[in-house]
Amino acid sequence: MFVLLTSIGKLSMVSPFFKGEIKMKNKGFEPPRTISETIFQYIKKSIIEGKMKSAQRLQEKEIAELFGVSTTPVREAFQRLAAEKYLILSARREVVIAGVSSKEIVELFEVIRVLDTHATKKALKAMSDKDIKELKKMSQQLDAFYKQNKIQSYVNKNYKIHEKLWNICGNKFLYQSLINLMEKTITYSNQVSYYFSENPTFFKKSHKDHVDLIKAIEKRDEAAVEKILSSHWGKGFIADKIEDTAS
Repeated sequence: MFVLLTSIGKLSMVSPFFKGEIKMKNKGFEPPRTISETIFQYIKKSIIEGKMKSAQRLQEKEIAELFGVSTTPVREAFQRLAAEKYLILSARREVVIAGVSSKEIVELFEVIRVLDTHATKKALKAMSDKDIKELKKMSQQLDAFYKQNKIQSYVNKNYKIHEKLWNICGNKFLYQSLINLMEKTITYSNQVSYYFSENPTFFKKSHKDHVDLIKAIEKRDEAAVEKILSSHWGKGFIADKIEDTAS
């Protein structure tokens, strides 16, 4: 029996013992990942989740042995990760998980701030009363983490609130761009948590921004939302205070 993918996206099974075709609807058929893609996603996820640490060295042979493959797909994955700034490939062929400087965090937040403001303003026009209710519930959880001084839980919930707003905005390209940037900030979340713990003013400013943001969203006050987010994402506190960790 032979399986053909027709031009209209349906699977057709053609049998030499049956004249005709048995047509089946395509239920989200996706091609399998290449081994290079699998390795890329594995390392990227490990870095984002903190299982692989900044300045940690990676060995091609060790990763190849882990997946039972040659070093070629590992090298391809390393190159992609280096292009996305997750790894550093040295002239001596050493592979190291990238660190980050305060300047890079500030620059990243600068981009997120602009896109976040635009996405949230779009979301404001599209969100339902149910969306607002869910955001208020998430904000209450954020408030609880703040009062309990659970900084890492606070940072994670903070990200989830923003992610929900981006999803509501309805622009898939804007959403994906922000998610990609967010993945980068998650790799720096330990540093952000450190800045919050060492400088309570930073933590307090972030919390106040979120309290005010939810109030503005509930009132559907676009001008207030823009004003709050234009000074969010580290502006005026992380940018001015943190030391350059790369020095």
